[in-house]
Amino acid sequence: MMAGEIIQGIKDWVWIMGAIAPFLVGAGMLYLQQRFPTKAEHAEQTKALKDAVSELSAKVEQRRTNTDARLSRLEAVTEQLPSRKDIEQLGMRLGEVERSTAVAAEATRGMEKLLGSVARTADMMLQNQLRAEGGR
Repeated sequence: MMAGEIIQGIKDWVWIMGAIAPFLVGAGMLYLQQRFPTKAEHAEQTKALKDAVSELSAKVEQRRTNTDARLSRLEAVTEQLPSRKDIEQLGMRLGEVERSTAVAAEATRGMEKLLGSVARTADMMLQNQLRAEGGR
């Protein structure tokens, strides 16, 4: 009897499920329609995404071109810079100039002392000459 009661219970519920099932399927379809984009919306979003990617690619290419140009200018400038050997030679030459300037400064000081001495001697001779003429 048990099997007969189960079959009778299923028969009682089948017509209710048959009536409710289309509504459940419709509600599920409506939910899925709202949840996912339509083909037109998907195509529009895909086109917008492709446009954004190509715009970004153009900007990246422009930046790469600018960077290449800047790098080329930098390389051209650095090729004209003096080498380490040139800088060392320049340092040695500057040292020589410094030494010659020091020598010239010492010579100038010596000349100043000599001129001071000559001036004193000339003053003394002039005073001596004036005394000699004053005494006559």
